[in-house]
Amino acid sequence: MSVHDPSRQSLKDYNQFLFDLLQPPTKDSVVEWAEKYVEIPTGAIRGRLNMRMTPYGREILERFGDRRTKSLTLCFASQSAKTTLTILGMLYRLCRDSQDAMWVFPNRELANSFSKARWMKFIQACEPAVSLLPRTIKNEIDRHLFAFMEQHFVNMFLKFVGSNSPANLASFPVGILVQDECDKYGDQTKYEAAALDLAEERTKTFPFPLVVKASTPTTANRMIWPAFLKSDQRYYWVPCPRCSCDILLKFRVKTEKHGECGLRWWKESDVEAKTDGDWDLNKVAKQAYYRCQECGGEIQDFERPTMINAGNWRPTNTLAEAGDYGYHLSSLYSILGRKTSFGAIAAQWIKAKGILSGRQNFINSWLAETWDAERMYDHREIQPEPYRLQDVPEESLAVMTIDVQENHFWAVVRRWMAPSKERPNGESWLLFADKVESVENLEQIQTENKIQGENVLVDLAHRPNQTGRLILEHGWRGIWGSDTKSFWHRLPNGTRIERIYSTVQLRDPHLGTAWESRTLDRVRYVKFSVNGAMDLISSLRFHQPPIWHISINVSDQYQRHMASRMKVAMQNRRTGRWESIWKELHRDDHLLDCEEFQVIRAIQLGLISVPEEKIEVAA
Repeated sequence: MSVHDPSRQSLKDYNQFLFDLLQPPTKDSVVEWAEKYVEIPTGAIRGRLNMRMTPYGREILERFGDRRTKSLTLCFASQSAKTTLTILGMLYRLCRDSQDAMWVFPNRELANSFSKARWMKFIQACEPAVSLLPRTIKNEIDRHLFAFMEQHFVNMFLKFVGSNSPANLASFPVGILVQDECDKYGDQTKYEAAALDLAEERTKTFPFPLVVKASTPTTANRMIWPAFLKSDQRYYWVPCPRCSCDILLKFRVKTEKHGECGLRWWKESDVEAKTDGDWDLNKVAKQAYYRCQECGGEIQDFERPTMINAGNWRPTNTLAEAGDYGYHLSSLYSILGRKTSFGAIAAQWIKAKGILSGRQNFINSWLAETWDAERMYDHREIQPEPYRLQDVPEESLAVMTIDVQENHFWAVVRRWMAPSKERPNGESWLLFADKVESVENLEQIQTENKIQGENVLVDLAHRPNQTGRLILEHGWRGIWGSDTKSFWHRLPNGTRIERIYSTVQLRDPHLGTAWESRTLDRVRYVKFSVNGAMDLISSLRFHQPPIWHISINVSDQYQRHMASRMKVAMQNRRTGRWESIWKELHRDDHLLDCEEFQVIRAIQLGLISVPEEKIEVAA
């Protein structure tokens, strides 16, 4: 037989194939494998994977290759590479430790878009993954088996589903379940929550199942935060370049020794970052730095990459089940671009402070904290200003609101300027806020401030008959708080508009008495959404530059009354859905009630920008 006999070469190749097949897998770590085989095909940073920009992701990736990992929870700020890390982990499992898998998104449309625009591009850029694609007899990719929503690889099956499809969630057993952006799975009901639980149950028939939850948090009762609290709760510690102590990067930290630490954009006084009394965003961005909570030293933005590359994850919950790993990361650790520099984060906070939705987005998407924790950033002392009635523009309109108690009243007087080119959000000055002992005193306050009767609003919810007669006697108006979120108004052309206050209601002030229906006089009043009014007050209070002014002459009780409620998430017992509501912290809230009445009247009169209104056009 010749040395070059083809049959001998075939036998040699076959023996080499058997040898390779029986060899134990290489000891490459998940990170080493990913950096060797994975190309980043989308996003701002493309090309061969390099973990130097996301060093905090190294340990997380290794969890995908550790069969002791049962659950992986990523509670990350937005754009911190949590989805990319999940993709890398899934590529590794596909090529090296395959199990049938399901990838859940908030809805089918997003799942389809992700599969098409990101996942499939990663597959095509990864040589080991390409070798596992199903092919036709012509060696072309079989598009029937490798589609957007269902993908049959040589060694496993992957299905993309929307969270709102209970049938798909419980359709077949899987060894890997990924719940991506799970806090955006729509309003949870008891049925949807059960379906997601059932999806996790489908993993228990596999020997080494893995459940991955990844999301930016929203409220404390949504999916990602409870999952993180059950995990071992890992935070990323980095060394301070000044004192070498390991610290957690936090937006704000109060210490006894060094005062307020964390992200700062001034050294001695915030005046350093202002121009003419207002925040100067250019100064804020230029001057921002991090003050170490251990030594009080200044840490500059350019020092972050070295710190983060030297960092490490540490668990804080020793009671967690073995194999249940959770990771928390804020934008303070992101070095992926200029938009997450210290200066950019500080400027973003300044811009967000005056808008309720903006503050929520900052706390959720930048700090990776729940919205229920927003009070620790917004709960600050009332800042009164030394102005007098003569200092308020004469063209402003005065409104007086009254909260009725058993033997006294609480009253607030404000003057309002309507939105204009100079004041696009309007402006308001608080002139009086205090306890009032009698009706005569109320009349005196009305006269002194030249307030028209139609702009005096009185709470009708307490003792409505007696209060109703008082309203009629003085030509005032009534107002009544409600848990109802909104009210429909029908226009003459048939169009309906949804607003936070009702149309004008009429009430007999003698209801339930012998005088009922004996008089034609009726009390005019409106109902309003307490939640909607509170949202609006919160936006006005923290607007920058200030448009919600408070006089130094107001009652000392004003601060306590204004801090009587906190926004939290609570589950609706009837629908099972989670809703954000303003929870009462204590009963001293009368001046806050009066401020609610103020914003409702201001909306009616066009004195402040109207909240977004839903419109239904008549057919």
